[in-house]
Amino acid sequence: MRVFTVYTPPAANPEAAPLLLPEAFCWPAALFGPLWFLAQHLWLPALAVTLATVLAALASPWASLGLALLLGFHAQDIRRWALARQGWTPAGLVAAPDEASATQRLVDAAA
Repeated sequence: MRVFTVYTPPAANPEAAPLLLPEAFCWPAALFGPLWFLAQHLWLPALAVTLATVLAALASPWASLGLALLLGFHAQDIRRWALARQGWTPAGLVAAPDEASATQRLVDAAA
């Protein structure tokens, strides 16, 4: 079972669908670093991660590995921070085997 955090859209955009963020290690963020943050439209974190990646690469391979692990563990937390800045509010947790099942459980609970 995976756990997803449910975020409801801001008042300025009530027609948007709720967003589900997985509570799990993010392999794409660990492997691709700045590119993953750019794909998520997280511009400021992407810049910070790019600078940190360059500095870690200059320091040692172990620093690069440590940064990759750090990014994998905290990527969803950085997304939560960005969503909170945009006005999205956490509405609870949903446990399901995958995102489609989690969305179905969310719809069933709302009905």
